[in-house]
Amino acid sequence: MQLEKINSGKRIFKLNFFVDTNSNSEYDKLLNDLRDQLKELVGREILVSFIAQAPLSCKVIVEAYYYDPEYWDYQMISEGKNATALFSNGGTEILMGTVHANDNSSCKLNAEKAFDELVETFEEAQFPLNSIIRQWNYLEDILGFDDEEQRYQEFNNVRSDAYGNVFDQKGYPAATGIGMRHGGVLIEFVAAKSKELLTQPVDNTEQVSAHNYSEKVLVGKEWNLKTTPKFERARYFRYRDKKMIFISGTASIIGEMTVGVGDAAKQTEVTIQNMQRLYSEEVLAGLPDDVANPKFGHARVYVKDRKDYGKIRSEVKKFYGDLPVVYILADICRDDLLVEIEGKVILE
Repeated sequence: MQLEKINSGKRIFKLNFFVDTNSNSEYDKLLNDLRDQLKELVGREILVSFIAQAPLSCKVIVEAYYYDPEYWDYQMISEGKNATALFSNGGTEILMGTVHANDNSSCKLNAEKAFDELVETFEEAQFPLNSIIRQWNYLEDILGFDDEEQRYQEFNNVRSDAYGNVFDQKGYPAATGIGMRHGGVLIEFVAAKSKELLTQPVDNTEQVSAHNYSEKVLVGKEWNLKTTPKFERARYFRYRDKKMIFISGTASIIGEMTVGVGDAAKQTEVTIQNMQRLYSEEVLAGLPDDVANPKFGHARVYVKDRKDYGKIRSEVKKFYGDLPVVYILADICRDDLLVEIEGKVILE
């Protein structure tokens, strides 16, 4: 009912549903029912992500994305669970979509299938893989193990293999790697190619880049393959006069070690300070464009334990006031991390 009102005069092209689920069979049933309802409501195929993360303030939260049809030509170039939309304006093309693998209990097998689909999608769309600027990686039971292999580490190994060296020159995407209760492996991506576009990594000098982590913070036996998480802390993006910084999933890590173990409020404070360093005066001065007045926009806050929700929310409000925030219950990629936050910064 709300979407029908929101859709008045706007073209919704993507919906992200955050919903609690009790099993993979329930997840699949809800997703199929949802697709049927959306066909009736929207009357056309759109991008849908069904993310098994329980909202902390209600039963269901939906993020709605829309575009201006007077400015962008839009077409769906694939549909279903591996759906892709292409936006074009003159010589600029934006590719957005999802790939989803939930056929196996093994995270490695699901990740391999998802990345195979991702690579194939980019080949068919004639987009280079290194055009990805923002990515979200949702993993069922992210901290669990398949035999002796941690599932998040398995995912990172598969991602490293799929990426190869194609990002060596441009840097990796800004990305979030986060847990979900069910659903296997779900990857969302935003890619862009244009002569009018500029994008580059943004670093936090207080944190080791995730792709440069040492062996001691990677989980697994020393004789097993362990590759680093391939993402940047943030990524600057400029298209014509639009400028922003995509901030990856950020946590309470200084250097490469967790800070504030067991203290959700402290971890939230350190996390926000880490994000603020990514749009500090020093960082902005180092960008290739003149920018000013950074404004932190809509954020997602991932909370590991429901009991910490109040403390985390209070800290976020202390720094950002009434900023629109989605609070989600989700496992973070380390056992000792209690909160993770992502967002974007709008620049003038």
